[in-house]
Amino acid sequence: MKILIASGIFIPEPGGPATYAVKIAEEFLKLGHQVSIITYSDKSEYDFDKDLAYSVLRIKRSNKLANYLNYFKALQKEAKDADRIYSFDHFSAGIPAAIFSTIFKKDFYIRVGGDFIWERYLDFNDDLVTLDDFYKKNLHLNVEKKRFQIIRWVFTRATGIIFTTKFQLKIFQKYYNLSFDKLFVINNPIDKDIKISRKNVNKEIILAGRFIHKNNILNLIKAFENIKDKTYKLILIGEGPIKNKMINLIKELDLGDRVLIEGKLSREKLKERMSSAYLGIWPSLTDISPNSMLEALSLNVPILSSSEIGFDWLKDKIMVFNPKEVSDITKTINYLLDSENYKAYQKNINDISYEYTYSQAAEDTINILK
Repeated sequence: MKILIASGIFIPEPGGPATYAVKIAEEFLKLGHQVSIITYSDKSEYDFDKDLAYSVLRIKRSNKLANYLNYFKALQKEAKDADRIYSFDHFSAGIPAAIFSTIFKKDFYIRVGGDFIWERYLDFNDDLVTLDDFYKKNLHLNVEKKRFQIIRWVFTRATGIIFTTKFQLKIFQKYYNLSFDKLFVINNPIDKDIKISRKNVNKEIILAGRFIHKNNILNLIKAFENIKDKTYKLILIGEGPIKNKMINLIKELDLGDRVLIEGKLSREKLKERMSSAYLGIWPSLTDISPNSMLEALSLNVPILSSSEIGFDWLKDKIMVFNPKEVSDITKTINYLLDSENYKAYQKNINDISYEYTYSQAAEDTINILK
């Protein structure tokens, strides 16, 4: 099969879809399929593009209308011989891919691992609302109705929709009125690592990700003010639009020596950094399927998460907190600063097994695309 992956982002940009596109493209090639990638990008090309085993067409970003138009034109060029279009989001890449597939009668699939309108709502409104409550409160109709209608149309054009969790599938099936027979779940895969006993554990509690309101970083900073052992440091790794808010809050709470902001790291460097961390923490209002959490588990790093998480199989095995309650985040961290509690929790983490690989994900995806 000739598969065109339509992504909103691609390496060297950080983010799950960028990493996933690289890995799954490599696995598609191993299975004997042809692959090409089209993506928005800050540059029209990078030096390493020519070293990839598949072609990458980058649409240099400008204004929104031009972005969509140029992406659609690129699809006309790249997708005319494709057997399947596989979009990695349902808006920025999904809209032009849906239009193209409608006009030229191409099979079109979408991988859904986030929610554009929910995250957008959080970025523009001072409201801590989870993914589930966003729809229950009808905010998708009261605030984001036009975009919701566009996304619903995109979904109607798709031959199949692949979710990363049943948790999100159920929400979208209900509110977007999706036909169940074209909905699928393919879990987030990880590289198969051999779990090892951890040595040289430091006193860093690490959050790595985009600095956006969805990730609830401001509440985490507030929670860290009252942890009982002041020798521990909170390390915030990444970039994003709320970085200045984070800096100002750290100054306001006088946490400059205990809460540190660092620039984004490559995937390998982040794994190396995380491997010796005391804790990894995911305080998002909702985390649908954080691949970084799976990688931390593969390194035997104890993890803390907000209570609304898409990994149903993991919820009862790890410690969770209410992301809206600063005091609950503090309480959960403090519990694990006790050495005996930490040792017991580390043992529980060691016993958690997750071995769904990219090769398995590729095979399962091909079965759906066929």
